[in-house]
Amino acid sequence: MNKNAIALACAALLLQACNQQVDTAKVQADVSKAEADGQKKIIDAQAKLDQVVAQKNKDVVAAQADAQKDATNNPNAPPPAANADVAKAHVDAENKIADAQYGVDKAKAEAQKEVADARCEAQVGDANKTCKDAAKASYDSAVAAAKAKNDAEHAANK
Repeated sequence: MNKNAIALACAALLLQACNQQVDTAKVQADVSKAEADGQKKIIDAQAKLDQVVAQKNKDVVAAQADAQKDATNNPNAPPPAANADVAKAHVDAENKIADAQYGVDKAKAEAQKEVADARCEAQVGDANKTCKDAAKASYDSAVAAAKAKNDAEHAANK
């Protein structure tokens, strides 16, 4: 090979390497943004869970108060602990809380996937694809576990 051909080959390799380099500052900024967005999702889901818990506790207390009032006014009424409306309020509360907890668990999985995807951008080619596939598999597994947990809660509350 002559010197020009070698120089041209080296230049082509350097250009290819430059094209495959990743802007680490951009990747870090994207990771930071994904982390912040993920934290917001988790906080929002947790706030919703807290709101559901408070509302459902209020509903259960109201059902218990109504049952106590009925028991006081009607000697044939079942005691508050055996009242069907109280039992229904408990089941409804537990199911709604389980659904809100599923929302928190799913938000956590989404946040982790978004951060992982942002980190995957630091890699190129097959490594990037492998990284994203692993992030998706982890996300799918976490969502499936959260769904199974939610389904189990609903089944236990029947």
